[in-house]
This record gives sequence, structure tokens and C-alpha cells, in this order.
Amino acid sequence: MENFDFLGSFLFPYINWIVFLVLAYLLFKKPILTILAARRQSFNERVQKANEAKEEAERRHQELQARLAQLDQEIASLTSKGRAAADLEAQAIQSSAEQLAEHLRREARRIAEAEVAAAKVELQREILVQVKAHTIDQVEKSLDAGRHQKVVKQSLASLSQVPSEVRS
Repeated sequence: MENFDFLGSFLFPYINWIVFLVLAYLLFKKPILTILAARRQSFNERVQKANEAKEEAERRHQELQARLAQLDQEIASLTSKGRAAADLEAQAIQSSAEQLAEHLRREARRIAEAEVAAAKVELQREILVQVKAHTIDQVEKSLDAGRHQKVVKQSLASLSQVPSEVRS
């Protein structure tokens, strides 16, 4: 190791390296610190925004939980109101149906009575027609020609006694 220069071969590269590091540190210290400070601030802002978002989410969660608890009560309330309205509507429909049924019974009774009265009149008319026909047959059988002429003359005589005002 005779030609070995300790200072030039071994020590100078390390000294150069140290000088380079010191110059780099002095030269890049401020921009690196600025970049790191900006990153730290950005990171802090993001953490703060995340915390605010978390708080907002928790608040919203609490609101939704409270609303969910109220929804059960609202559903029960709406169900009871719906049942009450349905009961009222059913009562109204039943009352209306009863009134309609009573009206239909009265109308059916009235129509039946009218039909019975019309049937009575028709029956009486038919009975009278048959009685008249039977009476005419009996009278024709019991009257001979001479008796028939006598009845006709009596009828004509009774008609001549009727005042002329009534005949017109």
C-alpha cells in the first residue's frame, strides 16, 4: 500500500459527499420545509374536514334515528286513523244500505198493493162480463118471443119518460 493516498483517495470523496449534503441542506431546506408545511396544513385541513363530515354524519344519524323512532308512532297513528275512518265509512254505508232497503221494501209493498188492486179490478170486470153473459143466456133461454117484445116495449116506454135534456 505504498501508493495509497489516504487523504486523496479515501477522505476526499467523503468530504465531497458531506459538503454536497450541507450545500443541498442549505439550498433545499427552505423549499422542502415550505412543501412539508403546505402538506401538513393540507393534511390538517383534510383531517378537519373529515372530522366535520364525521360530526355532520353523526348528527344526521341521530336525526334519522329519532325520525325512525317517530315513524313507528306515525304509522301506528295513521293506522288507527285509517281504521277509524274505515269504521265511519262502513257505518255510513251500512246506514245508507238500510235506508235503501227500507225504501225498496216500501216501494215493493206499494207496487204489490197496486198490482193486487189492479188484479181485483180486472177480476171484478171479468166476473161482471161472465155474469152478464150468463144472465143474457139465462134471460134468452127463459124469454120467449112474446115476452121479449113486452120487455122491449116497457124499456122503450121508460126511455120516453126520461127528459130530453138527459137523453142528449
